[in-house]
Amino acid sequence: MNYIMISGHNEKHLAKVEKIDGVVMLNLEDGVPKDKKEIALKNIIKVLKNTTKKEIVIRINALDESGLNEIVALNEFNVPIRIPKVNSLKELDRVFDLTNNEIHLSIETKEAFFNMRDLKHPQITTFYLGILDLFDELRLNHSLITFDNQMVNKILIDFSLNCRYLDIKPIGFVYQQYKDLEGFKKWCEIQKEYGFLGVGTITPAQLEIANQIFVSENKEYAKMIVERFEKEGPFTIDGLYVDEPIYKNYLNILKS
Repeated sequence: MNYIMISGHNEKHLAKVEKIDGVVMLNLEDGVPKDKKEIALKNIIKVLKNTTKKEIVIRINALDESGLNEIVALNEFNVPIRIPKVNSLKELDRVFDLTNNEIHLSIETKEAFFNMRDLKHPQITTFYLGILDLFDELRLNHSLITFDNQMVNKILIDFSLNCRYLDIKPIGFVYQQYKDLEGFKKWCEIQKEYGFLGVGTITPAQLEIANQIFVSENKEYAKMIVERFEKEGPFTIDGLYVDEPIYKNYLNILKS
């Protein structure tokens, strides 16, 4: 589950939505100039009215800015809404009154990160790690975000485990150095090892790499294992004894 960010004011990029192999994150927040927020919303509504692509998420502005109005404007399209800058579940009461749509949250404030387990609600299905904003909140320099920094790895692990505890999909951070594809690939590999289901991307080249890494499980093989176990019970194949835990592992692969 990798997504590519497309700003709502960029009509050239919006025209390519149908051809993108991945989830499209239509963006109204960061990356859209303040004087172009209204036209961005109009452009996104136009895309939603005309596209046949099902995998679209809308990243709105903060609720105390224009986010609530954007939820109302987008409600008819039944697309997931990604909400930034949330600190607590209480702040979302108005959101749940306004829409039944699937809700995604950006975990980018220190309050949200350290209280993730309190952000449980039936409409909330996905968390995105906003590591740069989180570092800003914690007054930590972005230069600390390196492959071997133990604090960074702890943040990634804690984020993933809390998501798993809540049965919420964990999505990794956007790598801003979009020309450094080797660095991006390494971060993808690390986050996959920690149980993330995908990452955000900002270029087609990043998206292609992410798809190769996160969509690499052999689901046909997993389907065969699951179907055979459900029919026969425990069995042996290719030197592997398939019992209940192995069966559940392949079942999770199919669900991911």
